Amino acid sequence: MRDTDRLIRVQRHDDGLNSWEMARIAAPAPLAGAIAGYMDYHERTGGFTVRRELPHAEGVLIVNLGAPIGVTGGDGATIRLGAGEAFAAGVHLRPALSQSDGGQTGMHVFLPLATLRRLLGIPMGEMIDRVVPLDAVLGKSARDLGIRLAEANGRDTRIALLDAALIARLAECPPVRTEVTHAIGLLTSQPDLDIAAIARDIGWSRKHLAACVRDVLGVGPRSFRRLIRFQRLTTMMADDGAPDWAGLAYDAGYCDQSHLIREFREFADMTPTQFIARSLGDGGGLIER
Repeated sequence: MRDTDRLIRVQRHDDGLNSWEMARIAAPAPLAGAIAGYMDYHERTGGFTVRRELPHAEGVLIVNLGAPIGVTGGDGATIRLGAGEAFAAGVHLRPALSQSDGGQTGMHVFLPLATLRRLLGIPMGEMIDRVVPLDAVLGKSARDLGIRLAEANGRDTRIALLDAALIARLAECPPVRTEVTHAIGLLTSQPDLDIAAIARDIGWSRKHLAACVRDVLGVGPRSFRRLIRFQRLTTMMADDGAPDWAGLAYDAGYCDQSHLIREFREFADMTPTQFIARSLGDGGGLIER
């Protein structure tokens, strides 16, 4: 399959003040299941320079290909990245911030936390609420890849470079244990299934299951489910400009509207209505300032 055949969609936005183009690319066959694909993007924002990034249940791997950016993790620590530099982030329980001079260009690798665990080779509990430069973990290989991506001539070349680098790296990494992969799948797809039942299905104690899940995801089974629910909620809210809060609470898996609001404040540090007011729509994210 040619790289151009893997283009899923292109989102464009231009309101005279803020503009962006985001091209979503499918994962190549050798990486199917390990990553969900890429986003090749460029934006120019005239109305804000800081975006709020909310907690979710996935890993983050982004290569900056343009002007310098700053990224602040949920722990409050900020890293600065120039063109050709990348960062990774695991589970966040608090919002993160990304800052630019108004323009950003880069590639975002969409990947589950289990794949990020393999790529980084460290327990994901060490990554909670943190953003780290990729070369701080992987060294010269990450720096070399970033330079080649920054110098690449066109999207197809960038895609090919990322494909090759990820395929090579994952070939060197031990896979996640089958039992843990199975447990994560059940936690994701069956939110009402008792965690003790999952442990019994695998043949482990509940305590051992929680420890193994925490190593791969950074958080235990219950916290992971809460993040999945919150991510489902924010996705639905982004698609609904005039939400029915009670209906959203039910559809997302909350007990009631007050439960939704409490958890939203905890993870987002804002109210749901503030989220709606700050959302750019069309995949543009959440304005901070």
